Amino acid sequence: MSSPPRRVAVIGAGVSGLAAAGELGRLAQQSSVPLSLSLFEASNRPGGKLLTADFSGARVDLGAESLLARGPEIEATVEMLGLGSSLVRPATTSAFIWTGRRLVAIPKDSVLGVPLYPWRSDVVRAVGLVGAARATLEPLLRQGDPDPDGALGDFVGRRVGQAVFGRLVDPLLGGVYAGPAKELSSGAVAPLLVAAAEGGGSLLRGLRRAAKAAPRRPGSTPFVSFEGGLQQLVNGLVGAIPTGTLHLNRPISGIEPLEKNRIRIHARGEPAAEFDGLILALPAPAAAVLLSPISDGLGPLLRQLEYSSVTTVTLAYPDAGLSRPLLGSGFLVARRPRRTITACTFLDRKWPHLHQPGLTILRASAGSFGDEWVLALDDTTLVTSIHRELRAILGLTQLPVDARVERWHGALPQYRAGHLSWRARVAAASASLPAPIELTGAAFGGVGVAACLREGANSAKTLWSRLSPP
Repeated sequence: MSSPPRRVAVIGAGVSGLAAAGELGRLAQQSSVPLSLSLFEASNRPGGKLLTADFSGARVDLGAESLLARGPEIEATVEMLGLGSSLVRPATTSAFIWTGRRLVAIPKDSVLGVPLYPWRSDVVRAVGLVGAARATLEPLLRQGDPDPDGALGDFVGRRVGQAVFGRLVDPLLGGVYAGPAKELSSGAVAPLLVAAAEGGGSLLRGLRRAAKAAPRRPGSTPFVSFEGGLQQLVNGLVGAIPTGTLHLNRPISGIEPLEKNRIRIHARGEPAAEFDGLILALPAPAAAVLLSPISDGLGPLLRQLEYSSVTTVTLAYPDAGLSRPLLGSGFLVARRPRRTITACTFLDRKWPHLHQPGLTILRASAGSFGDEWVLALDDTTLVTSIHRELRAILGLTQLPVDARVERWHGALPQYRAGHLSWRARVAAASASLPAPIELTGAAFGGVGVAACLREGANSAKTLWSRLSPP
């Protein structure tokens, strides 16, 4: 007599939720255990912050636009989904920073904006002679072990100076997290920097040692995309789960624990259903709403995590409207109040397969934590403002011939100082939930696409082990 299937639910069909659902299916198959899987998504499409659309003849990503394909598990995922043959790599990885007066190249030998050799000319151009001299003194001025969960601005500024932090590190990491980098947790966003300075050693010497020890692949970059955009990854993840598993337009109104560690889930448009285990692949505030009725401490804890909202504006310009060549893959913007643009990618220079005859496709980002006024602008005003700043920076002489605005509300969690401690407290509170429930997503394991893939798969393994005691 065959055993009844394990009934498992995943709430949230973003990258983490899709990865979790796929991993659950593989684990069940490997264990020869029957599985009944349901993946609930409140919106009308899977993929979360991954969205690819037709724009001026090209398939353009309006959310995340690359995948960090570093590590055997990510490479294996790409191959398993049958996407290896459609991989594309950027034509250039060089980028610039707009200082407010000019574009300055990001120094070549740097880690998260920290230059390994501060006396080189490209560093002097970026941070000035005084800033470069201050960074050069770092091996002589090192100040003990960094606080792994302390503020990044204090750690890096104290080590290599405020010029390096403000002109290089903040635009880079502030752009990734859409918030002030000085307030981010060093260990959560820059573990490489923390590891390099451990033991009271020099940050720069530690980074140089790590760079020499790392395997090198000349001319390669770990960042990739796909010929049809990152939507191909979403399609592959959806295709890897059983037909009928994905339920769109199904927001969850509540979950309740039952006897024998089971869970009842109430989804709009469907009768209440019981499950043996649950993975919540949701932003922390949304998870808090569902968990607050069954956990006194976890809901308020999850609500402590703040999120930033951003918008992307994709623009097509006639080539004749460029007064000078576009160099590199784009630029970041040093933080300034009331400035609209935070970054700009030269999409068809970075990804040549997007090139359309006679056109140049740019994608600007706007909005960051505490400076989200741009999201309140209507599309026409926002496009006009973006164009005005691009005209000043790039010397554009004509108006765009096509534009697309996409707003991402609550897009990026802010890994502020103390975030690692917050994660530990969440894990401890989750362990006392009255049923097998795992939390996953960008709030916990990283904001990049690859990090969400790993986080979702790891959460699935943890839940499966809880449902399969030895």
